[in-house]
Amino acid sequence: MEQDIRFCELDGRRIAYATVGEGPLLLFGGRWVTHLEEEWDDSRTRAFFEELAKTHRVVRYDRIGAGLSDRTLPDGATLELDTRTLATVHQALGGEPAIMFACSCAGLAIADYATGNPERVRKIVFFGGYASRDDIPEATRRSIVDFARTNWVLAAQMLAGLFTPHGSGDEIAALSRYQRRSADAEVAAAFLELDLTCDARAVLPKVTAPALVLHRRGDRTVPISRGRELAALLPNARFVTLSGDSHLPYMDDQREV
Repeated sequence: MEQDIRFCELDGRRIAYATVGEGPLLLFGGRWVTHLEEEWDDSRTRAFFEELAKTHRVVRYDRIGAGLSDRTLPDGATLELDTRTLATVHQALGGEPAIMFACSCAGLAIADYATGNPERVRKIVFFGGYASRDDIPEATRRSIVDFARTNWVLAAQMLAGLFTPHGSGDEIAALSRYQRRSADAEVAAAFLELDLTCDARAVLPKVTAPALVLHRRGDRTVPISRGRELAALLPNARFVTLSGDSHLPYMDDQREV
């Protein structure tokens, strides 16, 4: 399979999105920093999306500021921008009711979008998600954001090791390079700050779509307790624990996901 990369616009800024496969629309929300081409070049990641594309029309996109999308964030990173980006991509696809896949921080914008557009969201799969990160002290959040801004090379390596704790040295190095190619230091830090400070607890009870909340038991990036809280706040959710410790769905056992 080969992905088809296209572009749409929001307020004059380019959004890159990729489609592969045919069938019901499965729309992945925008994760922290991504790059559609670089991601597709990784055989393990590609195999994950290709498996889903056997039965679905799988769509991914780069947030504005990252990857193949417009690489500038003149007004900073906001939840409103993320939600409008998701809405713009969905509209470019025709707006048919979609299954949404919310990996980690992508759940924030997807939950926001689902409350305002319930007729466009059939179901939601949350993976490694959370309602808030108030479990991280403010001083720690600030130090992580500042670290990414001032020493992006080392910060990317540290975060790569956190996302996939049992990854080999080569795997962590590759993920670190991927993150640095996906966004510059300022954008990566801006997204980190947004993703670590947003609080969806007031929004989640209004999400009416059926939700499947998946969380790996050993996830060190987002502890499983955060996933339980997320599921408890959703009115129509099922919580399923998975083995493994990677924060990325295409690492560890893909078949279980």
